[in-house]
Amino acid sequence: MKFRQFFSWNYTGNEQRAAKYAEAGVTDVLVCNRKQYDLALKYGMRPYWKCFTPSVSIGLPPQVMSPDEEKYQEYISGKDLDRKLSGKERLKILHKRRIEKQHRYGGEAVVEIDTQSSKIGCFISDKDLKITGKQLDLLLKDAPDKAEGMALDFIGYTNHKGCYCKNCLAAYKKFLADSKLADTPESKGCFYRDRLAAYYNAVIDYIKSKRPDFKIIIHVYPDFRYDHLYGNRIKADYCGQTVAWYFKWNQKKIEKYTKFVIERAKDYYANVEGMPFIGLNADKNSSLGFKTPAEVEQELKIILAAGGRTLMVCNGSDIIKDGYWEVFRKYCGKK
Repeated sequence: MKFRQFFSWNYTGNEQRAAKYAEAGVTDVLVCNRKQYDLALKYGMRPYWKCFTPSVSIGLPPQVMSPDEEKYQEYISGKDLDRKLSGKERLKILHKRRIEKQHRYGGEAVVEIDTQSSKIGCFISDKDLKITGKQLDLLLKDAPDKAEGMALDFIGYTNHKGCYCKNCLAAYKKFLADSKLADTPESKGCFYRDRLAAYYNAVIDYIKSKRPDFKIIIHVYPDFRYDHLYGNRIKADYCGQTVAWYFKWNQKKIEKYTKFVIERAKDYYANVEGMPFIGLNADKNSSLGFKTPAEVEQELKIILAAGGRTLMVCNGSDIIKDGYWEVFRKYCGKK
């Protein structure tokens, strides 16, 4: 058995890299300029034109967390470190801190407090996509006619739970009153999950109003603590949800998540196809979880046995590294 569709979260780069991706079985790939776009087409890969994320850099106000979460975020991002430190020295300290704090890089947390190292913009505050829409227009402005579509990523909460700015708290208070609900973890989970899905869907509707031909591919990330697999509530054409993170998960969890991603993809929207996502890091010296080629191969076998026939991987650059490339070519390549 092999995968029939394979999306890589990485750019095609030069001619040699593009050829290796194609030989590894990559069918769909992210591109951010014309050179990458042309290389994708040359080697038979479907190009997705750029990726949108609601960062503070586009003008969104930053999300607000609790004081303890803010403190954690500042620590793992090294805001207190001397600016005179070299990049290598700084990274060494950050790796040590993230291992100490069991930081999971946006995956499912294993401790009570875990956050992103950088803050995401408060998309709930962006009424009618007044800020988001301007950024989407910029991305769509130079999209090639034959581009397959666009990617969405990094849409979620910095603390994996919610944003506590005045706009979000006011909206949450209204939600409780309208729904006649008490302020409980379950109520918070419902509110913030539904705001996530609503934002995704508004962005997708906006893109398709400009480019009806575009397919939308997403990775549901970062993890939402109250509902890990909420992606089927999103009307993306291809919905990637994590079934195996950078840090090793056990076989039963990979099986369970894969079956959910595939079998429950159309619960809310008939057009959605679920894509099992694998986190891959080939650098054993990093605080990001490391897996050997043999361990990655085992994950691919589990996903295939559970019914998965589509695949999404990040870091895409590690797909073509020695040992890993041979594994992907075996299970995804055409030959």
